[in-house]
Amino acid sequence: MVCLLIEAFSLVGIILWHFLKSFIQIFFPPPRKDVRGEIIFLTGAGRGIGRMMALKFDKLGATIVCVDINQMANDSTVQEIKDQGLSAYGYKCDCSSREDIYRVAELVKNDVGDVTILINNAGIVSGKKFLETEDWMIQKTMEVNTMAHFWVSLLNSLISK
Repeated sequence: MVCLLIEAFSLVGIILWHFLKSFIQIFFPPPRKDVRGEIIFLTGAGRGIGRMMALKFDKLGATIVCVDINQMANDSTVQEIKDQGLSAYGYKCDCSSREDIYRVAELVKNDVGDVTILINNAGIVSGKKFLETEDWMIQKTMEVNTMAHFWVSLLNSLISK
C-alpha cells in the first residue's frame, strides 16, 4: 500500500514538473537547432510534407539530399531548390528495397558526403478501409511505412563503411 502511494505521488510530481516546464517554455523557448552546413537526407521529398520540408530546410542553409521513388516530382523539388541558388541533390530510390537504399547510400557518400540529419518521411496511404485494400497494396504499405524505416535508419552506418 505504501509503495503504491509513493508511486502515485511520484507520478503526480513528474506530471506537474512537465506541465511547469512546458509552461515556462512558452515564454522562454529552447534555442532552435542551426542546420547550416548540415547534410539532410530526406525521403519522400517529391511531394507533400517532404517537399515542404526540403524547401524550408534549404532556406535554413542545409544541403538537401532529396530521395523519392517518383523521379519527376523529386527532380522538380531539387530544381526549385537549385533555382534559388541553394544546394540540393536528387536520387530516385524505392525506400522499401534494402538493395536500393544501399545503392543510394553509396552514391550519396561519393557525391555529397556523410549525412548528418535523417528525415524518414516517405510513406504511402491506400485511402481504403483495411478489408477493402488489395493484398499487394497492404504488402507495399508495410514495406514502405514500416520496413523502409529500418533500411533508411542504417544509412549512416552504410555511408561510414
